[in-house]
Amino acid sequence: MPYLKIYFRYLFARLFVPFAVCICACTLIYIMVDIYGNLEDFLEHKGSLLSTLWIILRFYSLQIPSILVEVLPASILFSTLWTLLALNRRSELVAFQAGGLAPFWLFSPFLVFGLVWMALLAFDLNWPAPLSLVTRERLLEQVKGQSAKSGVYANLPYNDRTNRRIWFFQSLDTNQNSAHGVLVLYRDAQGNDIQQYFAQQASYTPGGFWRLNGVEQIVYSPEGSVEQTKNYEQVDTDLTTPPKQIALVVSLPEQLTMAQLSQYIATSTSTPENLAKFRTEWWNRLLSPLSLIVLMVYGLLQGARIDRRDAAAGVFKTILLLLFYLVVSNLILQMGIHDKLAPFVAALAAPLAFGIVGLTVLAGKYGWWWQAMAYARQWYKATAGVAEKAAESGALNG
Repeated sequence: MPYLKIYFRYLFARLFVPFAVCICACTLIYIMVDIYGNLEDFLEHKGSLLSTLWIILRFYSLQIPSILVEVLPASILFSTLWTLLALNRRSELVAFQAGGLAPFWLFSPFLVFGLVWMALLAFDLNWPAPLSLVTRERLLEQVKGQSAKSGVYANLPYNDRTNRRIWFFQSLDTNQNSAHGVLVLYRDAQGNDIQQYFAQQASYTPGGFWRLNGVEQIVYSPEGSVEQTKNYEQVDTDLTTPPKQIALVVSLPEQLTMAQLSQYIATSTSTPENLAKFRTEWWNRLLSPLSLIVLMVYGLLQGARIDRRDAAAGVFKTILLLLFYLVVSNLILQMGIHDKLAPFVAALAAPLAFGIVGLTVLAGKYGWWWQAMAYARQWYKATAGVAEKAAESGALNG
């Protein structure tokens, strides 16, 4: 239908401008709040005013992917509300419906717009946003005058529960696959110390294992006392875990990409309580983009019922709704992080519950249930007619 295409383009364009304004405003508010907390560190940076301003600009420009994760839900909600208020102010919604446009097609540009940004958010959560959080920490350390070379970790512990080995790296370089000041403690099934190695240097070999250099070995007796001490130029260990995988133990779940989260969950020997936060984060990355559609549904529901006289009250209710959704979703996520709830349930509960309620109210308001039932009856009659004709044709052929 040509008029439907014209309407779709018109409303899609009308939605884009408020969305751009909302996302810029929310981003600016986020940066203003964040810069207040880091302002002292920026001002203590030894350099000219121009260099300090350049660092601040560079710092926040690199944070755009992670900022988008925070501001997209609110931007989608308020841009939807803004667009519908503008249409109501000019009575355009009434005109569209009077012209015979069904509510489903009336809201279709909003839903397509939300699906587009949901896909972009899913991509952002998969790779750019976690990397921007890592960059943030490194830049903050550089501003404070600390060494923050990418891929270099200091004082890194690693507990290999499968083989009952406890490792400690004074310095681990994942770029060079090397380490300095390495301690390896071997224990038995009862947790008693068997032996330990002190190595000046260590390297991860192409053969897939760690090699220690400049080694001192201490062997313990069953009673726990030192039985003997030996020195070796080189020792090949039975640890085959790559340096980058070892470094994941000190990374926060939100700083890992989806591939790194999957790798950590599949190979980690950590406790179930510690793994719960990584599993919850994995499911949250997968399901949290649904929040855009859920909040858009509430924006449609609230915006379509507001008239010009109670616009301010409607906006206030929308803000309360957003805050309530964020509080509930974060509360449920924390239950998953602390192993009080299954990770999948913790990530899905809030979008699913709010989505069902919102869709039910929206469908009831516009009679979508009756339309769905009418379409179902039509489909049933059509399929029954096809089956009846096929049966008659088979009987004739027989």
